[in-house]
Amino acid sequence: MRDKVIACFRALHRARRVVFEGDERALAAARIKINEEFSKNKSETDPEKIQEFIKIAEDAENLLKKTVVQAREKEGGKYELRITKDTVREDNAKLPPEVRNTKPSNKKR
Repeated sequence: MRDKVIACFRALHRARRVVFEGDERALAAARIKINEEFSKNKSETDPEKIQEFIKIAEDAENLLKKTVVQAREKEGGKYELRITKDTVREDNAKLPPEVRNTKPSNKKR
């Protein structure tokens, strides 16, 4: 069981490095959170609870890898998305032409 916990810990850190590559602030925050959660539960001895924590860690890894997309602002208010090979891409509804070609409003509502 210990080997599985260590494998989950390492997998989460690998996912963190891939997903937040180039974003030092997000990398550090994710590292702290992962380490805190594992440290908080390091003295747990109940196999059922440990298995539950392993499942949570595996789910968190999958969520990070498949759903987190980073955007960086480029010139003119345009954004570049950083999509990885693991990012889930689904078909989106197409916008009508009159909406696609309009500039976003800077008005506050």
